[in-house]
Amino acid sequence: MGRRSPLARSAPAARKGRGAQTRVVVEGLTRRPIVLATDAAVDRTRVSSGYLATTGNAGLRAHVYPAYRADAGRTEVGELRAVDLGLRAVLHAAPGEPIEVRVDNLTALKFLQRWQNGDTSLPPGYDASLRSGGESPALVKLQRRCRDTPGLTFVHEKAHEGHILNETADSLAKLGLRCLRGGVDRADLEGLATLYAKRALTAFRAEAD
Repeated sequence: MGRRSPLARSAPAARKGRGAQTRVVVEGLTRRPIVLATDAAVDRTRVSSGYLATTGNAGLRAHVYPAYRADAGRTEVGELRAVDLGLRAVLHAAPGEPIEVRVDNLTALKFLQRWQNGDTSLPPGYDASLRSGGESPALVKLQRRCRDTPGLTFVHEKAHEGHILNETADSLAKLGLRCLRGGVDRADLEGLATLYAKRALTAFRAEAD
């Protein structure tokens, strides 16, 4: 077989990129409190966050992590970003409803609980400076949301213990990494996230019954 030209490009389905995201809404459950499961996945240079809520909201966001911060608290940042993404979706879909947020990372959980009490500390290495246009960083906004939103409960859920919502949030986060690595086409993210969410909520509903 001849050598591949260095100028040849990979097929679009396999081409890598710096960011990927999707948000979907499927049929949810009427049970209260709302349950929001969140998780993150990281590799050497990338981080991805995923979430699934019993409202039917699900999504993921993945991006390349800045090299100069690659070893500084990025797992906790990814976990907290997952909570931020999920909370924003759920609060928009069901404002004023009680929400139980399930987190499998104890360090992230401690930040969330402290933020509820007004603490303003952030994970090591997180850049708290204003973003373009004067926007506050995502985790600074999450601090305020934790402090100012009534009805929020943050609980620990052990990872890889068969909890269907947590496992699906984990799968969504890993799906984002696979996309950045070129293993999944961005065009397929919405369909796959929808499939994951429907399957998980069907199983969760059956467990509740």
